[in-house]
Amino acid sequence: MPKCLIDGKEVEFSPGENLVKVAKRAGVEIPVFCYHPGLSVVAQCRMCYVEVEKMPKLQTACSTMAAEGMVVKTQSEAVKKGRQGTMEFLLLNHPLDCPICDKAGECDLQDNSFGHGSANMRHSEERRTYVDVDMGPVIQKNMNRCIHCTRCIRFGDEVAGIHEMVAIKRGNNIDITTIDGKQLKTEYAGNYSDICPTGSLTLKDFRFKKRAWMLKKTETVCEGCSKGCNMEIQHEGNVVYRCVPRENLEINKHWMCDEGRFNYRYTQDESRIVDPTLRAPDGHKGAAWQDVIATVESRIRGGEVLFLLGTDLTNEELSAIREAASALRTGIKIRTFGTPGVTKTSEDGSADNILKMKSKTSNLNGAEKLGLEPLAGDAKADTVIVFRGGRAALPKVEAKWSAGIGVFNREEASGFDSVLPGLAFTEKEGTVVNHAGIEQRISRAVRPKGTCKSVPEVLMSLLNTKSKAGQA
Repeated sequence: MPKCLIDGKEVEFSPGENLVKVAKRAGVEIPVFCYHPGLSVVAQCRMCYVEVEKMPKLQTACSTMAAEGMVVKTQSEAVKKGRQGTMEFLLLNHPLDCPICDKAGECDLQDNSFGHGSANMRHSEERRTYVDVDMGPVIQKNMNRCIHCTRCIRFGDEVAGIHEMVAIKRGNNIDITTIDGKQLKTEYAGNYSDICPTGSLTLKDFRFKKRAWMLKKTETVCEGCSKGCNMEIQHEGNVVYRCVPRENLEINKHWMCDEGRFNYRYTQDESRIVDPTLRAPDGHKGAAWQDVIATVESRIRGGEVLFLLGTDLTNEELSAIREAASALRTGIKIRTFGTPGVTKTSEDGSADNILKMKSKTSNLNGAEKLGLEPLAGDAKADTVIVFRGGRAALPKVEAKWSAGIGVFNREEASGFDSVLPGLAFTEKEGTVVNHAGIEQRISRAVRPKGTCKSVPEVLMSLLNTKSKAGQA
């Protein structure tokens, strides 16, 4: 492979790689603003200046391709002076509102100002100001903080596939906005906030709720569809505050859709059932775990029994249910459910040619690989037990008695005689298989709500109750 020299380090590279990528592999971090590995290169912020031997002027590392024998300096006096000038120019109009900005603590402008800027400002004129703009249900814009990197414009054009962000006017009066001031239409709007290097485009869902440095971060997988996008759950005090994409070039690259980003909300909804219930004449009433377990076990003993398994459950949960079913009694029928019209992987496919898939559950492929058959038609049996992770669309149930085990809200629970609350994807560990057959791990970020128990715990209680009933 060809080699070049960066700050005295010999580095191998592939033809076509720019100096930002090559330097990073050598452990040399070149500061950037407009450059993003998932977007086209425009080289307009001039922050990534480097000195290349035999070239008379400073070069932008993002647009300069590495070449055999190239000698690059990233810390020369000329480079430092160039970056310092760029920072001074970018900060001319930037407001001093870091204490209230949601981006504080993870802001590229803060980091680069500290690492490459000057402690002195020669600017004394009044800063330009703009009024905050509501850009729809996801994004709030603060143009005062914008540094005109155009990442947002390029993301819309190149990734989201919708030309809705534009730059109008010129020079000091430039404004990054939507066409005709309309609200954002893309279903990937959250990514605008992710890629914005300052606090110009902020998430309404996270706005003023928590400082970035207080958040704990858990790497996991989105359960929103069969794509299996890699993401990070950010939480503190057993509360999830936001989910952000995690880079995986094989699956979701650098992005995630808004549906998956905000999917965590239902796990913290006040209507979620977090304690066992039994149906009473005047509605569902709270009950002790052992009483509800005993009721469910007694119903399983006789008549035709159907176990319905949501394809939003992990491989471990699906396997445990199948094994427990044979131990509880013979003849229990097992079927899966998830997304209406998508009962097997052959019916799955891209829903928008970006990331979204037709299957709205994360483990359709995993259930199929385990040999589980999908439900055909309505769920009919004397007793129907529905196991669900929270995403699977509930089928029509026709039974003398039914129970739900897993994640349900009050409205969903009204269709069952009993509910045993289970763990949401933010509260459990396990593996799922995406549409392409890639097995990935879901990680626990927060503690279970109320008295919610895992599927294996519920199954062990049922088996223990059966054992005691047999001894009696």
